[in-house]
Amino acid sequence: MASYRCKYSLGNERYVQVNEWKGELRVDLREWQGDKPTKKGISLTLMRWKNVVDAMEFVDQSLGNKQVYNAHLGGNVYMSIKAGCVCVDIRQNWKPKDDVVPTKKCLCLRPAEYVKLKELIPDIGKNLPELDSVVPCYLQSDHMNQMGALQCSECNPNDFMNW
Repeated sequence: MASYRCKYSLGNERYVQVNEWKGELRVDLREWQGDKPTKKGISLTLMRWKNVVDAMEFVDQSLGNKQVYNAHLGGNVYMSIKAGCVCVDIRQNWKPKDDVVPTKKCLCLRPAEYVKLKELIPDIGKNLPELDSVVPCYLQSDHMNQMGALQCSECNPNDFMNW
């Protein structure tokens, strides 16, 4: 069973919450029905959450310029904006055969929900001091060359075993 440190409303029965799940801290973006979470949402590791926070400036620019945007957060999780869309999609993907395809593990943030999430980042950080010690993959010592990144399951989730 998950226990949580903090829970904040994004509006529209959607919440961001810091959970401890199976001994690992995670940031959960999820839709709720009454007092129960639904399957609609995504749970992010601390590194992936840090990548979300780091990508916000680029997301803002893309939304302002009405541009397509796609950021790899780690594993097969992506943060994207599609052409002609004002929503920010955070989605788990997987590779069943040759192509990486989206799954239903996601939360597509509407404009007001995205703005609220950005406003909540400092409060989430106060409840998550462990985030200060998280080092993104690309800054870790084993990623100082191309082979290190290619062998990383976060950076190269579908082919990291093929080297």
